[in-house]
Amino acid sequence: MRFSEVFLRLGCALVAWMVLYAHFVWLAALGNIGCGPDGDELHRVLLGLAPVTIGCAFLLRTTRPFEEIHRILRWLALPLAALMFAGAYQVSLISRSVFVTGLGICSTTDAAAWHQIWGPAQLLTVVVSVVMIVRVWRRSAATGDT
Repeated sequence: MRFSEVFLRLGCALVAWMVLYAHFVWLAALGNIGCGPDGDELHRVLLGLAPVTIGCAFLLRTTRPFEEIHRILRWLALPLAALMFAGAYQVSLISRSVFVTGLGICSTTDAAAWHQIWGPAQLLTVVVSVVMIVRVWRRSAATGDT
């Protein structure tokens, strides 16, 4: 393999891991950040970042031809699992608030259309990320790596 291909595959995988970490750190921190003077700005950022995160989740397997690197990078999933769990909990709290009470994310007025899309989009992000991370681990386990 050429050096450029190795560098591209490794770079794509590392950027994908960083995007997943950024998304789930922000998602897990929503309960502590709350709604500031800008209102629901962080929620809007996370909604816009959801498609990017889903796309990056598919890039996690780009190091697959390099078993040694792939085996090392898969360990990045362990701390991410705790962040994903905390993020999914925040999504459930916010979604319950929006769908049960009918109020907006950070307001006492009716929920806007994007408020109703926010929860399912974040849940989809969590599910796709979990599936792709499991596939990263299954690939390594199938080849006999430990």
